[in-house]
Amino acid sequence: MKENIQMKEIVIEIRDFLKKDFNFFAYTYTFLFLTAALYFNYKYNFENSIVDSLYGKPISFLTYFLYYLTPYLLIIIPVLFIKKKQQLLKQSEFWIKSIVFFGIFGVMVAFWQFRYLIDFSKLNYSENNFVHNLIFNLKRIIPFIIIFYAVKKFYDKDLNHLYGLRYRGMNYRPFFLMLLLMIPLITIASFQPDFQHTYPQYRFYNYKGVFGMSPAQSEGVFELAYGLDFVSIELMYRGALIVGMARILGREAVLPMAGAYVILHFGKPLGEAVSSFFGGMILGIHALAKKNIFGGIIIHVGIAYFMEIAAILQHFYGH
Repeated sequence: MKENIQMKEIVIEIRDFLKKDFNFFAYTYTFLFLTAALYFNYKYNFENSIVDSLYGKPISFLTYFLYYLTPYLLIIIPVLFIKKKQQLLKQSEFWIKSIVFFGIFGVMVAFWQFRYLIDFSKLNYSENNFVHNLIFNLKRIIPFIIIFYAVKKFYDKDLNHLYGLRYRGMNYRPFFLMLLLMIPLITIASFQPDFQHTYPQYRFYNYKGVFGMSPAQSEGVFELAYGLDFVSIELMYRGALIVGMARILGREAVLPMAGAYVILHFGKPLGEAVSSFFGGMILGIHALAKKNIFGGIIIHVGIAYFMEIAAILQHFYGH
């Protein structure tokens, strides 16, 4: 009964938000922009063949920064003009936060110098792959916390939390119920070739002798790091871009965040990229209402783990 009341509260949040925020031309523009971006990326493999081809080169720091920032601006600027709220763009805080948030995000995506911090030549193939996977998933969380905290101390001193990274004020039961509802969809998706090509992220069954751990132990360590990476994603998209931008943009922060969130999924299967918009909207609306991102963390980490489990089961029992 309590879960139903709390779920109804989330539904009311979404309804009330759309009632106030929905503008036919603004939303139509956003959908058309994302449709064109999705078509271009999956038709010409833009992210994998062009953007990612620059990884490991100094220019990649600028490339990834612009790759994630540009779609955000290409949505929010026209939308604000359509809604006749372009005066919000005159605030220096909006531009500084946008540049800093996407700047640190792009820098950490492009960060490849970790190869100089560890002597990979002393590692065997399995250990080399394992360490690369760990660093890839852990490299964002600490820099994000440091930079976002610095921005918060300068612009948002009144907040007693780091852009929604707090337990207080959160109704967690509805989000676990949402996860249960996702299991059938994930199960169906797990039979698709592109899903099996992408997941699991770490194929522990292909590696042996990883620092003396069993394959199951190395998988457990990887999944812990994998989950923390999703915490960093929530801190960026629902934390910085919603809670951190709310004082400037109010509810106008949600739609461009959801659009930018789609771009983040361009390396994933098409269905996952499309659905990320609706997930981004729901989690963004909730983060705006509650100034809390733990609901998003539960959903994001939970779905990621269910997808990993489904892919592993497909590997062992699906053939």
